[in-house]
Amino acid sequence: MEILLDTANLELIKKYNEIYEIAGVSSNPTILSKEKADFFPHLKKIREIIGDKQLHVQVTGSACEQMLKEAERIVSMLGKETYIKVPANEEGIRTMKALKNKGFRVTATAVYMPQQAMLSASVGADYVAPYYNRISNLNADSKAVIREISELFKKHDQSTKILAASFKNTQQIMEALSAGAQAVTASPELYTQMV
Repeated sequence: MEILLDTANLELIKKYNEIYEIAGVSSNPTILSKEKADFFPHLKKIREIIGDKQLHVQVTGSACEQMLKEAERIVSMLGKETYIKVPANEEGIRTMKALKNKGFRVTATAVYMPQQAMLSASVGADYVAPYYNRISNLNADSKAVIREISELFKKHDQSTKILAASFKNTQQIMEALSAGAQAVTASPELYTQMV
């Protein structure tokens, strides 16, 4: 079971990295914009705090060529341990395939359905990130979605891991883990609520 921090706040990352055995940090453009800091200098500070632990950074382009250029720049600035977060749509799948062929680490993000997870895994994504609360907001059963992804991966011997994300409360985190997610990324405040 892997626990990641879904924040770009340096003080919180320092604090929770000392308390818990975190696997790393995940970020997205919204989280980073809250910090009102320059993109690469801020991410380099996160890398200094967490060392060689996982750092998941999302690309913002919508076309494959844009995402590939962003990914190359991100990894050149932050190191090979950096996971490139790519949306699980057709351009994203194309990008993931190209990135994996070049030896990059990849997280398929914005996963709402098992089909997206399956297609992302088929091109070698290291993680798929189903958005638990957002799936619920679409009147779908988030726990069932994660369970189905987990069963698909086991049945077809996929090494891709499920990194559940987008949590509103601690119950959702525990449901995701009990449904088969190997990893979760949540706000530090939710980890505090757990204890």
